Amino acid sequence: MKAERPVVEQLLADLKYPEAMKRAEALLPATRPVFDKKDNSTLVQSCAANLDMAEALRLAAEAADSAGAWEKALEYAKTAKILANECYAGVKEPFTQTVAYYKQAGARAQQVLDENTDRIKELKGKSALDPGERQELDLALGVEKEVLDCAKWMKFFQTYLDVTKRENEAYDPLVKVMEDKIKGEATQIEEYKAGKGEKTKWVEAVVSSPAYLEAQGDKAGRARWLYRLATIDPENKKVQHQLDILNGKAAAAPTKKGKKG
Repeated sequence: MKAERPVVEQLLADLKYPEAMKRAEALLPATRPVFDKKDNSTLVQSCAANLDMAEALRLAAEAADSAGAWEKALEYAKTAKILANECYAGVKEPFTQTVAYYKQAGARAQQVLDENTDRIKELKGKSALDPGERQELDLALGVEKEVLDCAKWMKFFQTYLDVTKRENEAYDPLVKVMEDKIKGEATQIEEYKAGKGEKTKWVEAVVSSPAYLEAQGDKAGRARWLYRLATIDPENKKVQHQLDILNGKAAAAPTKKGKKG
């Protein structure tokens, strides 16, 4: 995924949206990872697998959106959301308890050190220790290590909680954007009375109007719009011709000059 992401992003930057979508889809695992809740170790592994797949799905959704495959993009976004939701739901309670455990254990260990500060300092300052003192110092050093370990693991599990909570909410906007785009398009098709709800007639009408193409803004915007029209009606020759012009495979028709009076 890490190695392929720049390739997909470059294809998107080059407006090669269908190629980017194919490349991104090839990164998707055939099946969803199994979420194993057996213990903290398996939860960490399961979360990593879930979030990796969710990220691959996000990339596939972005590429599919650009390539005009909005329904696929929505499907990918929803699946990514499910994976992220499963991850956060799976770790929220056990990791919260684990953070609390290490926080409490660290506090207890620190209290022991605080109560024996002078004695520990004295033992550390001695050049030679008898067996009893050596054992006493070793115990103190063990407690010092426990304080550090508790802080490390508390941070580790808290970070996982923070990341999974953030990812749990990260895919909602993507799902909403795709749903809104699909609904908005359906409304436009329905409101085109001459087409009587037929998508292909709506495509023919909008692609025949230069104003629609100009309204898409820059080259990337026009490419996304044309690829969407091509997805709805793959047989429309006008759409394909406009894509050919955009991709440098065909020349645009010369602008007609007005007659001189």
